[in-house]
Amino acid sequence: MSNRTVPTPSERRRRLPLRRCSLRFVGRPESVKDARDWLERKLTVSGAPEEATANALLLLSELATNNIRHAPADSTDSAGRGDFYVRVFFFHRWLRVEVLDAYRRTPALRIVSPEAGAENGRGLFLVNALASRWGRFRSVNGPGVFFELRWDSPEALDNVLPLPRNGW
Repeated sequence: MSNRTVPTPSERRRRLPLRRCSLRFVGRPESVKDARDWLERKLTVSGAPEEATANALLLLSELATNNIRHAPADSTDSAGRGDFYVRVFFFHRWLRVEVLDAYRRTPALRIVSPEAGAENGRGLFLVNALASRWGRFRSVNGPGVFFELRWDSPEALDNVLPLPRNGW
């Protein structure tokens, strides 16, 4: 005989909504698509609005591409020189996406005026136009670039306890 009780379906713990997540990506151009696909899955699970999801994917593409394209070359080993982390924090009606260089190098933000017919050079203009807020930051995990997107959502979220922080 056991004193253990099995919870009834109504007593079972409900699944808490996604609050934060991160993943490391290899510094290759095809990793930008991998990062977008990963973020799209997370935004779908979190229930972010369609417009916010589309904007977040575009802005992530710009910041990840900048990290890969402008990572300083290492004279000893060029493999993985643009590796990056993507961290996402979900809040009530807004989210924050961070892109950090895997080797803790400070991002260089160079805003230039692209020529009218140029195919490149408009990434940070897009970030500035679409993000609610964006910029550089420094954390214990190194420096990076972030953007935040805010939206109005008519449905209220249930009160939930934050998940315990383990790692980053």
